[in-house]
Amino acid sequence: MKKMVAGTACLLLAGVTAFSLAACSLFSGSSADGNFPSDVAVAEGEYGSRESWLAAQDTPSTYERRLYEEALADGTFSGSYYEFLASLGLSSEDDTAYINRALCSVVAIEVTYSIGGGRIVSDGSGVIYQLNSETGEAYIVTNYHVVAQATNTGSSSGHAGFSPAYGVTTAWSSIALTLYGGETLSSAEGDRIEYVAGGNVTDPDAKPVYSGIFSGAVYEGTDVAVLRVVSDTLKDSSARAAVAAEPVVGEEAYAVGNAEGEGLSVTRGIVSKLSEQVVIEAANEQSSVSFDAMRTDAAINQGNSGGGLFNERGELLGIVTARRDSTGSTSVDGFGYAISAADVNEALTAFGCQTIGSAEEADSQQRVLLDHTAAAERAANSAVTIVGDESEGSGVIYDLDKEQGDAYIVTNYHVIYSGATSTGVSSSLQVYLFEDTAEVNPISATFVGGVMEEDIAVLRIEDSAQLAASSALEAVAADSGSLTVGEGVYAVGNAGGYGLSVSQGVVSVPGEYIRVASADDTKTLTLYGIRTDAVINHGNSGGGLFNEMGELIGIVNARSEEDGVVAFGYAIPANRALLIAQNVIDNEANTDGAALASLGGLSVYAADSHALFNEATGKMYLEEKVVVRSVASGSTAAEMGLDVGDTLLFAAIERGGATVRSVALTRDCTLSELMYGVRLGDTLRIRVSRRGEVQEFSHTFSEVSDFTQAL
Repeated sequence: MKKMVAGTACLLLAGVTAFSLAACSLFSGSSADGNFPSDVAVAEGEYGSRESWLAAQDTPSTYERRLYEEALADGTFSGSYYEFLASLGLSSEDDTAYINRALCSVVAIEVTYSIGGGRIVSDGSGVIYQLNSETGEAYIVTNYHVVAQATNTGSSSGHAGFSPAYGVTTAWSSIALTLYGGETLSSAEGDRIEYVAGGNVTDPDAKPVYSGIFSGAVYEGTDVAVLRVVSDTLKDSSARAAVAAEPVVGEEAYAVGNAEGEGLSVTRGIVSKLSEQVVIEAANEQSSVSFDAMRTDAAINQGNSGGGLFNERGELLGIVTARRDSTGSTSVDGFGYAISAADVNEALTAFGCQTIGSAEEADSQQRVLLDHTAAAERAANSAVTIVGDESEGSGVIYDLDKEQGDAYIVTNYHVIYSGATSTGVSSSLQVYLFEDTAEVNPISATFVGGVMEEDIAVLRIEDSAQLAASSALEAVAADSGSLTVGEGVYAVGNAGGYGLSVSQGVVSVPGEYIRVASADDTKTLTLYGIRTDAVINHGNSGGGLFNEMGELIGIVNARSEEDGVVAFGYAIPANRALLIAQNVIDNEANTDGAALASLGGLSVYAADSHALFNEATGKMYLEEKVVVRSVASGSTAAEMGLDVGDTLLFAAIERGGATVRSVALTRDCTLSELMYGVRLGDTLRIRVSRRGEVQEFSHTFSEVSDFTQAL
């Protein structure tokens, strides 16, 4: 398992990346086109709304959504997704529509203070609980410790009954709030963001409970604060106001927040306990505050503070405030805490603020249509254990001929790498099937090829009677570009080197950039990955991340190993991984790597991004504006006619007069991914928006020089 380089500092800022993952010249001399791809589609009359166009690009990955799409297509149903679920008597336990709606109410918070001649930056989260979209006004509830900072001017005494002096300020130098779609509201940019009220040992009549923690007294109190925001950005956004519900022990709970300051993500657990006294460090960093909170085993990290804990219907159960890191010398996981919505409302009333509205009571329903056990078993039978010279890992059966006993297996390059051989590939590669639980019947495999820079490798098994007689299955891939935040997933791999096992979680972030060390540890790679809270351990590398139907959505490749960070596992999206794998297979006779079609000297970046929530489908759609940053003179891209400032809309590969693959360019990684699908003789067509005008360019890759060899 490759760990993420530099821990939580692994993500590229503002979604900026080079097309070739290489350095590129700065964009200058032109501005990005004003249209997103969805804007152009609507303007051309193809669709009535941006949401409907984005929905048309989507291939549903979850079971319920597929049933809904089928019902719409055959005319047996015409209502919304929520109405469809109700018509089938489905509960919401796997209904990601509600979680997507919950995401619309959560914001990432970054507060900057200028204190004592220095600069302090604090990350956290907040929940919108009052919203007027017409005026762009919202009220946000968060933790007091997220928006208050110690000034280190106070002193304290540990004696009970003594109210210590302390310095706390909410006078930040700047504050920024980021919506799930990437839209930012910032005081530095003129948005109005005000501190309204809060509490965390600021009451002069607060009563100490006991002393001795943080060199000061422990006070009964709360950890709630309220912000008021006025911004035009809220008028056109998908922001929504959360509604509150009463928690129930054992019900599923989703923690949504700015985990580790890396943007909004989701983890799943249950409500473990309704009420427990917790003690946290007060904002003054001199004393402590105690209050009642509910406990959850959903993964909570730094930055989740102030975010929401939601039930499976996307209703707010509480405001996340703390986690228990350890008991003595023993590390403790699964102890996260949230202030219940009822207690938050009590604090809001005391502040003289409006309270969080209550959700309508829902009937209890039970979901019975999908056999999760069968889905997990299907996924497990397409996974294998791989043992090389220096390490153990996992793989996924990509192409299987049971009759001949042949198979291609996709894995990570770092799983098969060996520094002890001249080729850099393990001299011996042994594969164990899922049913071989004791790992006593290895099958020899050979290295076909791979791309170290993408951390993908392909192995081959030939003429294996054992494979032919086994219960092994070929993985069926889902569209990893259509993942929904909160949908259930299974990670299958050789966890800890103890044989193949299954762990369950959710899609926390559909895609983000991470940095990992290359297989030979000579460079740092920037890879696009799906984040999940499913437990990922060493040995899971190369294994599969599967959806709730047992379909492959990614190749597991990394996890965060920074101290105190949990539930940050990653997988290379299946769309990309399998395009690379097929390229390696098709070009085996020419290279040990992939023949990558190159536009030569083209770099792109995400100029803007937003999220649109579709009420009918109950899904959040993310869209980036992918803009040409630079074009090298004399390059293929320049010869095509692409220019700096073009917004990329659409690309397609034509072969023999037929379109073999086409994609809407709504992510900055999509074009580079598509290039692995180009073969000699293919024509690439790209549509762009240039100063509001749609233009199309093409190039036929007729020369070997049009390709680069990734060896």
